[in-house]
Amino acid sequence: MPYGLTVFPNPLDARVALTPDSGVQVVGTPTTDPAGRQGQVCNVPDSTPSGHGATLELSATGFLPLRLRGFLLVEPSNKVARLQVDDYTLTPEPTAPPPTEPPPPQTGGSPMDIINRVFNETHPDLTTVTGCGLFTEDVCTALHDQHSTMWGHIDKDPGQNQYNGHAVDAVMLLAPASGTNAGIYDIIYSSASSEARPVFNYVEPPNYEDWVYPAGAATRGAFAITFHIPRRIPRPPDANQITCW
Repeated sequence: MPYGLTVFPNPLDARVALTPDSGVQVVGTPTTDPAGRQGQVCNVPDSTPSGHGATLELSATGFLPLRLRGFLLVEPSNKVARLQVDDYTLTPEPTAPPPTEPPPPQTGGSPMDIINRVFNETHPDLTTVTGCGLFTEDVCTALHDQHSTMWGHIDKDPGQNQYNGHAVDAVMLLAPASGTNAGIYDIIYSSASSEARPVFNYVEPPNYEDWVYPAGAATRGAFAITFHIPRRIPRPPDANQITCW
């Protein structure tokens, strides 16, 4: 008749395994003690000598495993086995994975891709003239940097619908670029209203005299073109006349 080593794991359905140095591994099975407490019992073969080493291991999903080692003592009079633990092994704490690098900011794409990206990143208030003007400045700079250096603002005179001296809802492309025709394009539908939303709609051919250099952008291009730029928006000191090549 085997010796019973009873343990009370938490959680109760944890896997319990006892491995005596002198025998094969014994896996725990459900049991209830005389007091009604539920646990598991490992039935140790009655041929197992007392006082030899043994290892008790417990594991369960969602928990760190537990490993105990000691002397396995058997009591022939009542067929009970006990583990006198003297070796306590801690489980190393899992190492956190290294932080992932944030993805690089998206650039390029079609003008509509760039307009939508600016809209999603800046969350502008297109129900106001100020919100539309700021959005137009962000879009113009992004188009100039990411699509073509031929993108710029449209000059507006005092008294016209404007923000900071330029159109509040449109930009201008001086020369064809990446499949987009030169022209003036609306980038906000129904600006400064509750229905306002980003768009990219061709309006008319470009007007070179009304092209305004986008603030903060660099002047460079694929071919030479020289034109006059009204001094409305801050530009580099030598930007009265811009030559692109």
